[in-house]
Amino acid sequence: MAAACYCPDPWRGPPGGWEQLLSLAPEGSQLGLVVEPITSGPVTIDYRSQALMPPASTLKLLTAYAAERELGPDFRFHTRLLRRGNRTGSQWSGDLRLEFSGAPDFSRSQLRQLLERLGAEGIDTINGNLLLDTSAYDGYAWAEGWPWNNLSVCYSAPVPALILDENCVAASLTARAPGDLARFYIPPHQPLLVENEATTVTPAQQRRQLCELEVDTGPGNRYRLHGCVVSNRKVWPLNFAVTDPVAFASDVIRLQLQELGIRLNGQIREERSPGDGWQEVARISSAPLSQLLGQMLQVSDNLVADSLLKTLGRHQTGTAGNFRNGARALKARLQSDLGLLLDPAVIADGSGLSRDNLLQPAQLAQLLRHLAGQRQAITYRSLAVAGESGTLRYRRSLSNSVLLGNLRGKSGTINATTNLAGYLTARSGREYLFVVMVSGISLNAEDRQQARRDSLKHPVRAFERSLLEWVYHNG
Repeated sequence: MAAACYCPDPWRGPPGGWEQLLSLAPEGSQLGLVVEPITSGPVTIDYRSQALMPPASTLKLLTAYAAERELGPDFRFHTRLLRRGNRTGSQWSGDLRLEFSGAPDFSRSQLRQLLERLGAEGIDTINGNLLLDTSAYDGYAWAEGWPWNNLSVCYSAPVPALILDENCVAASLTARAPGDLARFYIPPHQPLLVENEATTVTPAQQRRQLCELEVDTGPGNRYRLHGCVVSNRKVWPLNFAVTDPVAFASDVIRLQLQELGIRLNGQIREERSPGDGWQEVARISSAPLSQLLGQMLQVSDNLVADSLLKTLGRHQTGTAGNFRNGARALKARLQSDLGLLLDPAVIADGSGLSRDNLLQPAQLAQLLRHLAGQRQAITYRSLAVAGESGTLRYRRSLSNSVLLGNLRGKSGTINATTNLAGYLTARSGREYLFVVMVSGISLNAEDRQQARRDSLKHPVRAFERSLLEWVYHNG
């Protein structure tokens, strides 16, 4: 990694060793730490490395490496258009079938490309049904342990085989005068039904009423916004997770067929047992795995991670993928390749969103130890670099620090948990792997007030920064 461009002098670290830094962590929190040299060096830290802790998005390191080894860098998802029947002039008598495979980057424009093939063949009427084949995955579209109150937002979008535009729709609320309804906007081409009852309030009213913006979901992609938005923020961007992907895709398909001048004299419906005798009309391939892993690790894409986990299960078993067989496939792959026994760890998904996930810092460190000898691996090359890329580009604990450009890794944050794992090049030029896991975070009133005034005084950020800078200077 490049040498750091920011180098404060002199270094003002604690008078003792790294143990003196533990007091910086939030009171009552749980810590798990591993620091060790890649080859040799004077610093080694092992603090509660066997403790089981929520990995959050650092779990994506395991998902990425298992997918890379199991599927290969050139793996692609395929979405296919098939037909069964016969043609008479411009009419097709029989059914069409869209076969989905969990491609996390399948888009509305790609869907249109598939349907355009019908028009290119001169077909303007379909006397049959259009079937949406979702049999590549089964089981739940959301993993066990995903908080119910996050399921309407895009980072918790469902993960069925049918994914369209990341199963996410952007909209916005604009604050008005206190007491008035906020103004809601959603692009007219998005087939969501949203009832807006959100009221604009002043910051003082918000504190008194303890209100916030809330959303209720209903069948067929129906949503109800209520609660309040604060008047000192003009625009509130919203990102709705599509709760019924089949209904969403069906509405988009109807619109696109109408735009293409193709009449469908049948239904659009989900089908999990389509039978035989189908002929492929066209297919769209996803980006290769090498690119998808870069997206997943750089910006911590949950949809990519969980679709890959289900695909791992499908690939190993030859049956429909789901969270359960995906987790088993991940464990089996890491054990066979690394000797990494994920026991007594709990793997509930591939993204780290589930609160059921539990992982030991030592287990993450074992993967990092192996990756350090596999620099050509996509997983290693896709790690974000402090101050330069991905989720570490603007991470507050790493800003204006000797860590810039000298640290690469994967962050992970969920409620009451903040983690960071990766590699650090010390001032000496020696390279270290590290795992910093902090959970059970709940700040007292004084810490919250200080963190509002200066984000670097947030105990987690202060601890993480101080520990990693200590390793930089002493390693």
